[in-house]
Amino acid sequence: MQRSLEQILNSILHSSEILEEEMKQETDLKNLTSRQLYCIELIKVLQNPSLTELAEKMNIAKASISVMIERLAKNNFLYKVASDNDRRSAHVHLTEKGEKAASLHTELHKRIADLLTEGMTESEKEILIVLLNKSVESLNCINKPF
Repeated sequence: MQRSLEQILNSILHSSEILEEEMKQETDLKNLTSRQLYCIELIKVLQNPSLTELAEKMNIAKASISVMIERLAKNNFLYKVASDNDRRSAHVHLTEKGEKAASLHTELHKRIADLLTEGMTESEKEILIVLLNKSVESLNCINKPF
Protein backbone atom coordinates (compact mmCIF):
# COMPACT_ATOMS: atom_id res chain seq x y z
CA MET A 1 0.00 0.00 0.00
CA GLN A 2 1.35 3.41 -1.01
CA ARG A 3 1.37 5.87 1.91
CA SER A 4 0.78 9.60 1.61
CA LEU A 5 3.53 12.15 2.17
CA GLU A 6 1.87 13.17 5.45
CA GLN A 7 1.87 9.56 6.67
CA ILE A 8 5.52 9.11 5.69
CA LEU A 9 6.57 12.33 7.47
CA ASN A 10 4.58 11.35 10.54
CA SER A 11 6.30 7.96 10.61
CA ILE A 12 9.78 9.49 10.19
CA LEU A 13 9.19 12.12 12.88
CA HIS A 14 7.67 9.64 15.32
CA SER A 15 10.45 7.09 14.79
CA SER A 16 13.17 9.74 15.18
CA GLU A 17 11.57 10.94 18.44
CA ILE A 18 11.57 7.38 19.78
CA LEU A 19 15.21 6.87 18.74
CA GLU A 20 16.20 10.18 20.32
CA GLU A 21 14.50 9.27 23.60
CA GLU A 22 16.11 5.82 23.65
CA MET A 23 19.53 7.28 22.95
CA LYS A 24 19.09 9.99 25.59
CA GLN A 25 18.17 7.39 28.21
CA GLU A 26 21.49 5.64 27.63
CA THR A 27 23.41 8.85 28.41
CA ASP A 28 23.41 11.83 30.74
CA LEU A 29 21.21 13.69 28.23
CA LYS A 30 17.94 12.23 29.49
CA ASN A 31 16.86 15.51 31.12
CA LEU A 32 17.39 17.60 27.98
CA THR A 33 14.50 18.59 25.75
CA SER A 34 14.71 18.35 21.98
CA ARG A 35 14.90 22.14 21.80
CA GLN A 36 17.82 22.19 24.25
CA LEU A 37 19.64 19.55 22.22
CA TYR A 38 19.02 21.59 19.08
CA CYS A 39 20.41 24.66 20.85
CA ILE A 40 23.57 22.76 21.84
CA GLU A 41 23.95 21.49 18.28
CA LEU A 42 23.57 25.03 16.89
CA ILE A 43 26.19 26.39 19.29
CA LYS A 44 28.65 23.82 17.94
CA VAL A 45 27.76 24.56 14.30
CA LEU A 46 27.82 28.35 14.75
CA GLN A 47 31.05 28.15 16.75
CA ASN A 48 30.35 30.18 19.87
CA PRO A 49 27.50 32.46 18.75
CA SER A 50 26.14 35.46 20.62
CA LEU A 51 22.78 35.10 22.35
CA THR A 52 21.22 37.27 19.65
CA GLU A 53 22.59 35.07 16.85
CA LEU A 54 21.35 31.97 18.61
CA ALA A 55 17.88 33.42 19.23
CA GLU A 56 17.60 34.41 15.56
CA LYS A 57 18.69 30.98 14.30
CA MET A 58 16.27 29.23 16.64
CA ASN A 59 13.54 31.73 15.79
CA ILE A 60 12.76 32.46 19.45
CA ALA A 61 12.79 35.57 21.62
CA LYS A 62 16.06 36.70 23.20
CA ALA A 63 14.47 36.38 26.66
CA SER A 64 13.60 32.73 25.92
CA ILE A 65 17.12 31.93 24.73
CA SER A 66 18.52 33.59 27.85
CA VAL A 67 16.44 31.31 30.08
CA MET A 68 17.48 28.24 28.07
CA ILE A 69 21.16 29.23 28.20
CA GLU A 70 21.00 29.77 31.97
CA ARG A 71 19.52 26.27 32.44
CA LEU A 72 22.11 24.66 30.18
CA ALA A 73 24.90 26.56 31.96
CA LYS A 74 23.55 25.47 35.35
CA ASN A 75 23.81 21.86 34.13
CA ASN A 76 27.38 22.41 32.85
CA PHE A 77 26.65 22.03 29.12
CA LEU A 78 27.93 25.51 28.29
CA TYR A 79 29.22 28.80 29.61
CA LYS A 80 29.00 32.42 28.54
CA VAL A 81 31.92 34.70 27.81
CA ALA A 82 31.60 38.48 27.54
CA SER A 83 32.30 39.73 24.05
CA ASP A 84 35.68 41.35 23.45
CA ASN A 85 34.06 43.93 21.18
CA ASP A 86 30.92 44.73 23.18
CA ARG A 87 30.79 43.97 26.90
CA ARG A 88 26.97 44.12 26.80
CA SER A 89 26.81 40.95 24.74
CA ALA A 90 28.09 37.46 25.42
CA HIS A 91 29.13 34.48 23.37
CA VAL A 92 28.19 30.93 24.27
CA HIS A 93 30.80 28.18 24.46
CA LEU A 94 30.24 24.46 24.98
CA THR A 95 31.87 22.64 27.86
CA GLU A 96 33.26 19.14 27.42
CA LYS A 97 29.85 17.84 28.50
CA GLY A 98 28.20 20.10 25.90
CA GLU A 99 30.56 18.90 23.17
CA LYS A 100 29.67 15.32 24.09
CA ALA A 101 25.95 16.16 23.92
CA ALA A 102 26.40 17.74 20.47
CA SER A 103 28.32 14.69 19.25
CA LEU A 104 25.65 12.32 20.54
CA HIS A 105 22.95 14.36 18.81
CA THR A 106 24.93 14.27 15.56
CA GLU A 107 25.33 10.51 15.97
CA LEU A 108 21.57 10.20 16.41
CA HIS A 109 21.04 12.02 13.10
CA LYS A 110 23.51 9.68 11.42
CA ARG A 111 21.68 6.63 12.79
CA ILE A 112 18.36 7.94 11.54
CA ALA A 113 19.82 8.67 8.09
CA ASP A 114 21.34 5.19 7.95
CA LEU A 115 18.02 3.59 8.91
CA LEU A 116 16.09 5.68 6.38
CA THR A 117 18.38 4.72 3.53
CA GLU A 118 19.19 1.16 4.58
CA GLY A 119 17.53 -0.55 1.61
CA MET A 120 18.51 2.06 -0.98
CA THR A 121 21.09 1.99 -3.71
CA GLU A 122 23.64 4.82 -3.93
CA SER A 123 21.69 6.25 -6.85
CA GLU A 124 18.45 6.25 -4.85
CA LYS A 125 20.23 7.95 -1.94
CA GLU A 126 21.48 10.68 -4.27
CA ILE A 127 17.96 11.26 -5.61
CA LEU A 128 16.60 11.42 -2.06
CA ILE A 129 19.24 14.00 -1.12
CA VAL A 130 18.34 16.19 -4.11
CA LEU A 131 14.62 16.01 -3.29
CA LEU A 132 15.08 16.64 0.42
CA ASN A 133 17.35 19.63 -0.32
CA LYS A 134 14.53 21.13 -2.39
CA SER A 135 12.12 20.53 0.50
CA VAL A 136 14.49 22.13 3.00
CA GLU A 137 14.81 25.20 0.79
CA SER A 138 11.03 25.59 0.98
CA LEU A 139 11.11 25.24 4.78
CA ASN A 140 13.84 27.85 5.13
CA CYS A 141 11.30 30.59 4.44
CA ILE A 142 9.81 29.84 7.89
CA ASN A 143 12.85 31.39 9.58
CA LYS A 144 13.03 34.41 7.30
CA PRO A 145 10.98 37.60 7.65
CA PHE A 146 8.50 38.22 4.85
